Formats: sequence, structure tokens, C-alpha cells
Amino acid sequence: MSKSILRIHPAIAFARVGNSDDYYLAPETMAGVPVAGSKPPVMGGLPIRRGTEHDTITDEDLRDASGALKRQAARFKIFAYSEAEAKAYPAATEQEIRIGEPLGDKTVTDIIWTVHVANKKANTFVLEVSNANGPVIDNYGNGNLPPIRNASFYPGDEGTEELAVLNNPERVSRLTIDFGPRTVRGAGAAPVRFDAATEASVYSAEGGLKALPDYPKSWPAKSFPDGLYSPTGEVDTLGHLETDEAGRLVVLGGYGRASAWKQADGSFYQLVSSVDNDGWFDDTSDGPVSAVVVLNGGLPDETRISAGTAWVATADPSYAPQILNVVSLWDEVYDTFVRKLDLQPEIYSDGEYRYDRYASFEDDVAHIFRGTALQEWISNLPQPAKHAHRAVGRIGAETVPADTILSGLAYIRNPNLPQQAMLGVPLMPGALGDSGQAFLSPTLTQYYFLTQWNDRKCSAEPVKPLSPGDLLDKASLINCLGGRFSPGIDLTFTVRQEEIYVQDWRKKEVGPFRIAPKPLKLDGLDPDVPVLSEGYVPLHSTGEDLVEPGDMTKFMSVPWHTDYNSCATHPTSPTIPHNTTLYWSWPAQRPVHVHLASEVKDGKPGPQRYSVRGPGTGSENPANQGRYQDIENILPNWHKIGFVIQDSAIIGGQRNPDQFFEVRSELPVDEGLVIPPWPMNDKSTSAG
Repeated sequence: MSKSILRIHPAIAFARVGNSDDYYLAPETMAGVPVAGSKPPVMGGLPIRRGTEHDTITDEDLRDASGALKRQAARFKIFAYSEAEAKAYPAATEQEIRIGEPLGDKTVTDIIWTVHVANKKANTFVLEVSNANGPVIDNYGNGNLPPIRNASFYPGDEGTEELAVLNNPERVSRLTIDFGPRTVRGAGAAPVRFDAATEASVYSAEGGLKALPDYPKSWPAKSFPDGLYSPTGEVDTLGHLETDEAGRLVVLGGYGRASAWKQADGSFYQLVSSVDNDGWFDDTSDGPVSAVVVLNGGLPDETRISAGTAWVATADPSYAPQILNVVSLWDEVYDTFVRKLDLQPEIYSDGEYRYDRYASFEDDVAHIFRGTALQEWISNLPQPAKHAHRAVGRIGAETVPADTILSGLAYIRNPNLPQQAMLGVPLMPGALGDSGQAFLSPTLTQYYFLTQWNDRKCSAEPVKPLSPGDLLDKASLINCLGGRFSPGIDLTFTVRQEEIYVQDWRKKEVGPFRIAPKPLKLDGLDPDVPVLSEGYVPLHSTGEDLVEPGDMTKFMSVPWHTDYNSCATHPTSPTIPHNTTLYWSWPAQRPVHVHLASEVKDGKPGPQRYSVRGPGTGSENPANQGRYQDIENILPNWHKIGFVIQDSAIIGGQRNPDQFFEVRSELPVDEGLVIPPWPMNDKSTSAG
């Protein structure tokens, strides 16, 4: 058998919380892209049914029989590459690895997966820094650090610097949710849970299976035995692992729960912030995924091959799974690898873009235009703007750029000119920008591809097609939010830091987009001494392999519910003189204004409604509408929010693939409240 390099895909995958034990699988196609063979065409990005490869779900699959919101599970597959292709990007895949199928002259008899997720949100830095007026990463520069969350909790001696406080072992133990690593193997394996009752274990090709009965588990009820306030249920698990019929890994996250502990006066902590709430836990998480593939019979005749590592994160539900962000998480991670990690020297090398290379319209440009076109279904665009956005969506590979409504690049915000981040309409995108930027700009690599399109250096076909494994990497990330990391929904600003990834990915043959896990010491465990630490700190951690379980989601809101509630529409930040217009934060991930499927008449949409609505959401201040005024009210209601999906995926719908409506909401409708078209105006401000 010639040597095969095995690799897990997606490199970064997302599970999503729900309050049901049931689940569906994460999208394995790209949002905004028609799924081949569907009649009428169904847009990609819709999750898929369990036990299928390409069968997209309908609105009836989003909730279980009791009406509870199903969780989204992340599925991982393993692909084989030749030695030459293992160093390339894109890389041609030889085959997918499945139990019972051949690999060369041997047969795959088993796949053993190890996953270790954790939640560190209570023991890290705050995200909203007072008087900060720039990118979040700037708060870590020049030797500085932001303030820490829960600063009064075991602060150490007065004057103790932040990292020493965060690495206090008792503080780490009590403020981290960590049940240790888990293994699962074989085809159709039963769930293995991340909870206190399930034994921790790891598996490696060199050492085999190792039980960890003394792993120092930590969770809220253990840390605060005198009681917790848990309005959404006790945070007692971070999810579970199982496998499908081919031995692929399926990872489920938590149930969308949040808990608060008691203050010194005996009262429970209250929710007071959109992002940084002291005294609270939630059950999101993240961590590394590894696998070992076993070929043929028992020892000593078997061959065990490592498939490397990937990463999984649990995030908010995706309430508009087919609506693209104009700047996605894919665009952010891809830009980081192009400019900093030598992904494609034919595009970018020696600090410069290569303008002699042709771009691919479908692979590099089309998703930007399709994302723009779909914004009308989750934001309150006026009719002229809807026509303009639809015109952008009709741009094709053969369209003359100067003849489009964009006039080439004339109306696209240029990220090479930072001053344009302070300029609104008519420049596009029309959404709010990143921390320290009033308006959203494309990434530098997106703008490079747009420049190639504008200069007629853009082919209709892929320059080199993506393999199934590479497509899974892109599909996972393109369905997530980029651009506005303050902090965002799925992952945040740390994805732009090249040090979190495997650096020499070609030499190590692991492929791009791999977060580099920090090796953990799992020998001689003491049940009272934590294995994890504060972990990765931007611009402070040095060396390679820096990222511990929990290090990626710890930079998100705690609990996630409050930031989701807050980020509807806002004035610009930084403030633009004399501007009182409200703009959208993350409408593709957090729908703001929606059309209800139940209000379609004669095939035409009814009035727009707020997606977050009902008692407690009203306000005389337009900047505060469409969210709960008492932010704690999002906790019992987050799972009642509806989904915006393509009409052709709605049972009993009009079957119009060009329209997207909200379905399966359990929130009431105020018949008298009709959303005015943009621009809405107000002088107040709001975090998000």
C-alpha cells in the first residue's frame, strides 16, 4: 500500500445549541448556493437530515414533536491524500475513509475519535473595554491586557497582574467547565457524554486507549455547591459524541443553558451587560478533535494511522441558515492564511497580491454578491434598496462590471483605505463594521478578488476545483459570521491571529485552517489540580501549539444569549457626526426584520415583523426595539425564535425559491406593529 496521508474535515466545525435531545446535522454545502438536482432549487446551507448525505431538511425538521428546538450536530469525516497532494491547496482527495471499506490493500476496521471541549468564559478577559476605539486585538498590544472577568473572584494579592490571577489553580478549577477528553469508536456508536458521570479517556496511535479516572472535572454545581440560579436548566453537560453508520464522528453541544452563582451578599448575579456578565456560565464550548484509523485485524497485525486534528465549537443556533454574510468566517480565515500563512503563493507572496492570476467567479466572488442579494429577507430595506440588492445578486461571471449597479468597484468600500470605514451609504456593505470601524468592509483578499473581477480577470470555472474535504472546510466556515467581531456569534477576532494555527502546515502535511492544540499533561493526574490553564492569550502566548480546549469560545459573550438579544440595530460606533441612522449588526446570523410564512398572501410577502418580539420587547426608542428590554427575558425565550428559510423548503409554502420566510416561531405577533423601512433614526446608542 502506498503511503496515504489522512486528514479530518471540516478543519473547524460548528455544533449549535438547542433545547431538544434530538438533532440534525450541520450544513455540508455552502449557504446561498443552489443544491444540484433539487426542484425547485434549494439554497445550500440548510442543515441535513440524520443518516443522509445531501438530504436538506424542511421546516418540519427544525423542532421535535414537543416543539423544542433541535440541536445542530457537527459531523467530521476523514479523507486520504497522496503525499504530493497533502502539501497542496486545494488538494485532490483520494477517497473518504469509512469503516468496512478498503484503503489500499487493507481494510478499515475501526475509527477511534478523541474530543476534548471546555468552557472558559468566566475566567478570561472582558471584551468591552471602556473608551476602546479600535480593533479588539489592540487591547492586547504593546504588552497590555484588558481587564478580566470576575475580577473579584480570587484576585490574589493587590496588584497581582492579570495572567497570574487567571492562572490561579483554584480560580481555574471553579470558573472552568471541563469534563476532560472523551473517546468514541466504531460504526453507530452510542452517545458518550461530556458530564460528571462519564469517565474521561484518550486514544492515540502510539499509546492506544487510556482511561483517565482521576481527571480533575469541574462544572458549576461542583464549583458552587451552595446553589445556582439556572433559569434555563442546570449546566451539567457540554454535549456528547457518537458516530454514524460509516464511523464518522458526530459532535453535539449543550442545551442553551445558563447559570449564575451567588454574590457575597447571598443574592445571585444579575445580567447587566450585552457581552461581559460576571457571575455567569453558559454551556457553549470548543476544543480539539483527533482520530486514529485502524486497518485490518487485531494486534500485532493491525495498522494504526493518525488522521491529525481538527476543531469543534458550539455556538448560538443558526436562525437563518441559508442567508450568507457578506463577510463570512471563511473570508476571515482564508484571508489570514492567504496573507500570513502562505496558502496560495500564486495569489499572495512577498507581501503583495499577484494581479496576473485569474480569479474564479464562482469560488471567489459570487458568494459576496449572493450574500448581498439575500439581505432583504432579514433586514428592513426600502423598496429601491431591495431592487438594488437583487441586481447585485444577478451579477454573473460574464457580466461587465462597469455596467452593473455597483459600477465596478465604485460603490464597494475599500479596506485598503481605512478612512472609508467611516463612510456609509452609498458605499457597500451597508452593515455596521468591526470594533473601531463604523461600517463593514470586505477583507483585503475579498477586495483583491473583486478587483480581479472588475479588471475582467475572472473565469467562470474554478481555477482548481476544491476537493470534497476542502469543500467541507469552506462550507463549515462560510455559513458563519465574519467582519463584525464585537464579539460576533460563532468565533471572533482571534481567527485573524496566525499564531493559533499549525504554522508549517505543508511540511507537517496536516493541511490549512488547523487550529494548533496545546499538548496537555495527562499522566499522574490529581483530581484537585486542573489540567487546563488560562491558555492562549493574544499577542502574549509564544511558540507553537498554543490553544487549549475552551480557548476559542472564551472570547465570546457570557452568556451568549445577551449579545444575541442586543445586536439588532444600532447607531454607528465610532459615532459619525450628525448621524442618527440605525444600522444592522449581524442580520444573516441574527435576523432582525422578517416576513412570516403565515402572512404570505397570493404569493407575496406580508409586512415585516421583528424576529424577537412579544411581551417585553417593545420600546419607544427605535434603537431598542426588536429585543428584550430586560435582557434576562431572553433566557426563557431564545428557543422560541423562528427560522428564516427558503420558501421551497417550507412544507405547504408557495415553492418560490427566490423568497425566504420565517417559520416555526413560538413568539406572538403584534398585528399592529409594522416595521418601517430603513432608514430608521435615533440618537441613542447600544452595545452589540
